[in-house]
This record gives sequence, C-alpha cells and structure tokens, in this order.
Amino acid sequence: MKFFANKLNGNFLRNVLPGPDVEVDWVRAAIAYGSDSSTLIDNCISNHRRLDIWMRYDHTVPVAPPLLKKLLQSTNQNIFCYLIPDVHHAKVIWWKNHGVYIGSANLTDRAWITNIEFGVFIPENDLEVSGEISEIELFFDFLENCDAAFELNDEIVKEQEKIWALRSHKEDQLNREVEAIRKIKKWEGPAYITSKVGAKERQKENFINEWINGLTILKSIAEIAPTYRPSWMNKDVPAAWQADQFLHAYYYNEVIDGVKHPFEDYYQRNKNDPARALNNALKWWSQLREPPSSEDENCHVRAPLIQRTLSVNGLSSLTIEQFTAVCRANHSTVDHVRRMTLDELGIPLNDDSGSVDRVEAFSNLIWSKRNARGESITDLLRFVLDGGPKDELPTRIFEAARASERKFPHMGTNQFAELAGWARPDMCPPRNGRTSKGLRALGYHVRVF
Repeated sequence: MKFFANKLNGNFLRNVLPGPDVEVDWVRAAIAYGSDSSTLIDNCISNHRRLDIWMRYDHTVPVAPPLLKKLLQSTNQNIFCYLIPDVHHAKVIWWKNHGVYIGSANLTDRAWITNIEFGVFIPENDLEVSGEISEIELFFDFLENCDAAFELNDEIVKEQEKIWALRSHKEDQLNREVEAIRKIKKWEGPAYITSKVGAKERQKENFINEWINGLTILKSIAEIAPTYRPSWMNKDVPAAWQADQFLHAYYYNEVIDGVKHPFEDYYQRNKNDPARALNNALKWWSQLREPPSSEDENCHVRAPLIQRTLSVNGLSSLTIEQFTAVCRANHSTVDHVRRMTLDELGIPLNDDSGSVDRVEAFSNLIWSKRNARGESITDLLRFVLDGGPKDELPTRIFEAARASERKFPHMGTNQFAELAGWARPDMCPPRNGRTSKGLRALGYHVRVF
C-alpha cells in the first residue's frame, strides 16, 4: 500500500501509472470530473491497454469538451468512455493484475501534479489476501450494467460544448437555459439497488450470462478443433482440451508482443469477422510442426494428471502432495503464484527466494485453510466439480470464487474454471484469463475476468 499526496509527501499521482514492463490486462476507471486529455489516456494507448472510463454528465460540464473529444476520437485505440448523470463522484482506477488507486483526484493536470490530494494505491495481491477484490469487482460490475449510464457520442460532445459556452457568457441565466438544452433526463441515483445482497445477485446473474456466452463459443471451437489437430497431438486428447491449447498457442505466439498483451487491438481488428480470424488461426495451428509453447505437455501430461487426481474417486482420497501436483499443472494457479510475495506465501523474508518452491508453499497455504463454512479446499473442489447438475457449473464457480462464506484467498474464477475443464472436459472446455484473451483477440465479445 502506498499513499499519494503530491507535494505533501513527494508521491505524485502520475507516478502510480504502470510502465510498459508491468503486466496489465486492462484498465477500468471511475473518475467524475476531468480536463486532462493526456496523462492516463496516453499511458493506456502507448502500452496497448484497453481503458473503460466512467465519467460524470450534467449541466455544469464536469468533463471538459477537449477531453470528451479526445476520448471519443480514441475509441479505435481501445479507449471507451461512458457517462453517468448527476450523482457520479468516484475517483478509482483499476489496473487489472497490478492494483487499484482510490483517492480524491479527478482527471485534471492540477489533481495529478499540484493540488493537495490524498489517495492510496493498493496492490491487487493485497486485495486478494483481504478478500476486498470482490468489492472492486462489484463496483465496476454495477457501473458496467448501470441503466442510467450511456456511451459518449458526438451529440453529447456538441451539447456540452454549447453549455460550456453558455456558462462562460451567461452565468446569471445558466440554470434555466442549460436545463432546456440537456437531452438526458436528470438522474436521482441508483435508488433501485436497495442492498448489497441485491447487487451481488445482479453480479452473479451477469457472470452466469457471460459464462454461457463464452462457453457457447468455446464449445463451437471444440467441435471443429479435431479437424485441425496438429500431427504431434495424440488423437485421444479430448476436443475440449484441443480447443483450449489451440487458444493457448495462438495467444502466446501470435498475440503477445514481449511484455505487451495487445488483445484489445486484435479485437478491434477482428470483431467484424471473428469467423474468418478463427479459420485463419486454426489453419496456422494445424500446420505447426512442433508445439510452440508446451501444448503437448499440457495435453499429454498435465491435463491427464489433473483429470485423474480430481476424479470422483481421486477427490475422496486427495493428499497434499497430489494437490500440489494439481496446482503445479494448472496454468492459472502458477500464473497467480508467480505474482504473490514471499510474505503472502508464508515464506520468511530472509529465505533465499531463488531456492523457494513457490507452488509448494502456495499449496501448503491453501491446504491448511478453511473457508467461513469450515470447508477445506478438497470440499470446495468437490462442490464445484460434482455439487450439482452440469448446467449449474457457472453458479458453483461464482460461489466458490466470490461468495464470502465459500471463497479462499488466492483461489479465483480463472483457477476453478480451468480446473473444471481439465477435470471434467465433458462438462466444459478449460477457461482462464488467457482463454478469454485469446477469444477476444479473435474478435469474440467475451469478458476477461
């Protein structure tokens, strides 16, 4: 955790912006007021990061017209602006996989450099440990599905420019005239959300709907994947696994550019014809003479290990050693563990980090814990994989990853969804953040969790 107060403590908000060497999936921001059309936006554009930003709309012109123009002109560079009428006052920026800024600063030059502001940057790992990452997810889920929010368009820019001119020249008549000009009815705020329980249910519904959409796409790819099976892949590999490893190879070898993950750039390029992009990528996949990034080991060694170990019989006698092997074989788990600090893993800071088996430390940590219901990780895996009908799997994944009474620190949606696909390929293909990024790069409108 780090505090930012500009000149008061020497930590300027502009310094919180992650550079090109930081892995960030995407950026979401809720900043009510703004006039700075460069700092945050240019950082996202130059590092090929998608930015979804929610700003305020009312007759006082809370967002300066030049900034509105810049936002609108940058949609082809994966910058998307939405406006919330009248009651929006938040200042939050979330760099996925990096951390969250929460504070007083609006998107202005003065706020980021010279104003007396106060805010805190919280690394995402800290939010995972405390379980508060779900609050950030809930907040942005609400904004994304807020009925009152609307996408910035040219008419709104022109309207705000006209109001801006009126404010400059006719302050005494402002209220009467601008109320007649504004096109969007004044909004009194989200009174219809009566409780956090209601918001959580809405978040759950949104997750399930998105999951079903993504699963439909994955299943359609799995149906044709065996036709494009490369020669080095065994014939008996389940079609669901073949589809996943095709996306694995495509994303890591065709999309990633060094430390940059420009899947949103690919999405803009392919969104009008994802079928064509998929066909070209599958042809590329089928002609590979050797696996480019361990896809053979994933399908022939790691996936069968997970399937055997997490079978119904395997779960009934699961040991810590077997659970460690599962964690080591699960891509999203290994990817998450590499971002954890030694302190979070329960490893003394004076240990030689080069000799530490981080995955073993992680599995020991999870194995020793119980959730609020008193369930072990074995109980939770049994619930996800075999706790009900196949079509209720997304509900079980959501509850395991996000329900306060069931979740474990550092065990999230991607890990459970990927394990389900390896352990029960008849239920669904594996799905993790990389799967979703690969689908999005091909032009499919899916969400990256």
